[in-house]
Amino acid sequence: MRQGSVDGRSAHAGKVTQREAVLQRFHAVRPGVTSATLRRGAAGPGGDGYDRLVAAVPSGARVLDLACGDRFLVSRLGPRAVGVDLAPSIEPGGSGPLVCGRAQALPFAAAAFDACVCHLAFMLFDELDAVVSELRRVIRPGGVFAAVLGGGPTADDRDGCAFHRFLAIAAPRGPGYGDRRARTEAGWAALFDARPTFERFELDVSGSFDDVWRFLGASYQLAGDDAPRVREALRVAYADRAVVPCRLVMWLATVGL
Repeated sequence: MRQGSVDGRSAHAGKVTQREAVLQRFHAVRPGVTSATLRRGAAGPGGDGYDRLVAAVPSGARVLDLACGDRFLVSRLGPRAVGVDLAPSIEPGGSGPLVCGRAQALPFAAAAFDACVCHLAFMLFDELDAVVSELRRVIRPGGVFAAVLGGGPTADDRDGCAFHRFLAIAAPRGPGYGDRRARTEAGWAALFDARPTFERFELDVSGSFDDVWRFLGASYQLAGDDAPRVREALRVAYADRAVVPCRLVMWLATVGL
C-alpha cells in the first residue's frame, strides 16, 4: 500500500474551504474531544459507534479511517489501519499511522484499501460528490465503506434529557455543515448508486454536569461567546441532579463499493 503516494491530479487537493478551516480551529483547541466524550458512553448490544465500525471491517483488512482525529479508532482497527485527517491530532488518544489530507483528494493509490470507516464526519464534508469519488478510487472493488452518522438527541425526553434542554437554550447559530444526502438512506443510495444499510442505535452519555457539558459544549454550532451563558443556564437547571441525563441517537451506515 503506497500510503504516501499523491498523484497530483485532483483539483481539490489544496483547497481548504472556510467551513473546513473552522473545523480545523475547533479541533486544534479541543484535541480528542470526540473520542474522549463518546467512548465513555453506555451502549446497548453492539457497543458504541467505535465498536460498530471495528465490527464492520473484515479481519485483516487494509482499512482507512477517514477524518481520524486523535487516532483512537485507528488504534483499535489493527496494524493494517491508516488514519487520514485534515488536521490530525497528535494527542495521546490513540496510535497508528496517520496522514494529513482532504477527503476530497485522498493522498493514496487506487485500490489501496479493502475498507474505509468514518466516525461522525461524513455528514460534515463539503464537496461530497468528490469525497464519494475518492472513496470509490481508493477502496478496492468489492470493498466496504461504513460510517457512524447522527449525534442528535433522541425523540424521547421522558427524563429531562440535557441535550433537549441545551438545544432550547443555545439555539445553535453557527455555520451549517455538510450535504443532506450524507444523512439519509435515500441520499446514500443516490451518492453510491447502491443500496446501503442503516442501523439505528442510542448512546447514553449521562454523567456529572461537567461530563455532560464536555459533550454538549463541544457543539460545532455553539457560538463561543455564548458558551458561558448556556453553560450556566444548564448548570442551574440540573443543580439538584448528581447524574445529568443525556442520550443521543446514531446510525451505522454501510455500503458495498
